[in-house]
Amino acid sequence: MPETLAIVLPVFAVLLVGYGVGKTRLFGDDGVRTLTNFCFFVTIPALLFRSMARLDAPHGDALRIVFAFYSAVLLTFAVAMLAGRFLFRQRLAEQALFAVGGTYSNILLLGLPLSITAFGEKGVLPASLLLALQSPILFSLTSLLVEIGRGASVGGKGAGAVLKTAALQLVSTPIIVAMITGLVWGQTGIGLHPVLDTTLAFLGQAATPTALFALGASLTRFKLGGDVRQVAAMGVVKLVVLPLTCFVSAQYVFSLEPLFVAIATLCGAMPTGVTAFVLAMRYEILVARIATSVILTSALAWAIAAALLAHFLPKIG
Repeated sequence: MPETLAIVLPVFAVLLVGYGVGKTRLFGDDGVRTLTNFCFFVTIPALLFRSMARLDAPHGDALRIVFAFYSAVLLTFAVAMLAGRFLFRQRLAEQALFAVGGTYSNILLLGLPLSITAFGEKGVLPASLLLALQSPILFSLTSLLVEIGRGASVGGKGAGAVLKTAALQLVSTPIIVAMITGLVWGQTGIGLHPVLDTTLAFLGQAATPTALFALGASLTRFKLGGDVRQVAAMGVVKLVVLPLTCFVSAQYVFSLEPLFVAIATLCGAMPTGVTAFVLAMRYEILVARIATSVILTSALAWAIAAALLAHFLPKIG
């Protein structure tokens, strides 16, 4: 356990520093947004491009982890929707937001940095693959269900616009573009010029601390509120049901090797991602409840991450 805490506590300590600085309003809203954009558009793409350019093309478990993880995510999403309907009498649009609040993991700002810190460069590829598909899958699914719940037909304009947005996300998101171009570059055999390699390495080294700091500062912009029972249920789905389902899927259904089981479970156990809040704001549904989930699951995630790493690290060696 001391070894695990030595990995987890520094990660969450940087998050807390970001939260503390964010509370002072030293950066202001524009400053926090700029820092988050720096991570999203510069440091994390640089890290991913360099890492992918140095790796072989994904195969075997590196691809199967995607099916293992998203099978678990979609199953949990469906269970969460049923819970929203039968426990809280929610309408379809509310069920969709409740489900995304319980299944959208903060892989970008926490899962990826934690995977790299715990497992080194070998953790980059599997965590990045999970990250790349999360928004296109869950953002699109949630938006489509909300449109249906509001009266749009599946074949109507609302659904078509959602699917078009998903396609645009796949080809325009900096993180996905960096991953794909890095993989393609690596397959050419050209390699990275030492100057380019060093430049990308410098930027990549900044990815983890800036992402964690930005996440901490961003959390100060949320406020606690909403139905306590629904917030608690959303938190249980996010921090208990989803990681357990990811573990079962990766370990027993897809029989992945220990590293990939660990990363699938760890990413599933990450707190509610800010994108879920963005969706809630976009549709003005469950806003306070999802904002509260973002805060509370982020506060609890360190303990769950420590427990998971204590379980998995001895198996990985």
